[in-house]
Amino acid sequence: MEVIRRVEYKVKYHKPLPDIKGIGETYWKNLKKGKLTIQHCNDCQRMFFYPRVACPICGGTRIAFKEHNGLGEIYSYTIAHKSIVDGFKDEVPYVVALVRLDGVRGNMMTNIVDCELNDIEIGASVEIEYRDVTEDITLPIFKLVKEGN
Repeated sequence: MEVIRRVEYKVKYHKPLPDIKGIGETYWKNLKKGKLTIQHCNDCQRMFFYPRVACPICGGTRIAFKEHNGLGEIYSYTIAHKSIVDGFKDEVPYVVALVRLDGVRGNMMTNIVDCELNDIEIGASVEIEYRDVTEDITLPIFKLVKEGN
C-alpha cells in the first residue's frame, strides 16, 4: 500500500499561488488527490513536464496524463537568505530547486524542505510530498531521500 506524504497548512497562505485552470488543470486536480501526474506523449512514448498542448520532443498531440512515483534528483538549486515577498520572509533561509523527475524531460521548480542546508547537493535523490496550501491548491514539494530508503 502506497503512503501519500501530505502536509496541511493550518494558517492562511500568504504566498503567490499558481493558476490552476487551463492546460494544467488535470495536473493540479490530481495533486489535490495526492497523485503526481505528468504528461505522456502517445506518439513518441516520452513523459515531459510542464503541461502543454503538444509534445516538446516530437510535436505529437496525442497526450495523456500518467501517474508518476514522485522520485527524482536535484538538477540545480539556490538557497534564499533574503526575501522581498512578505509570504516568504518568515521562512528564510529556504531552498528553491529544479528537480528532474525520473524518466521525465524537463525540470520542476519546487522547494526542498525538512533538511539541513548542508545536506543539499546537485544530484541528490528526492521524493515528493504534497503540501495543501488552500482548499483548492496542493503544491508538490520535495524532501531528500534518506539513505537506505
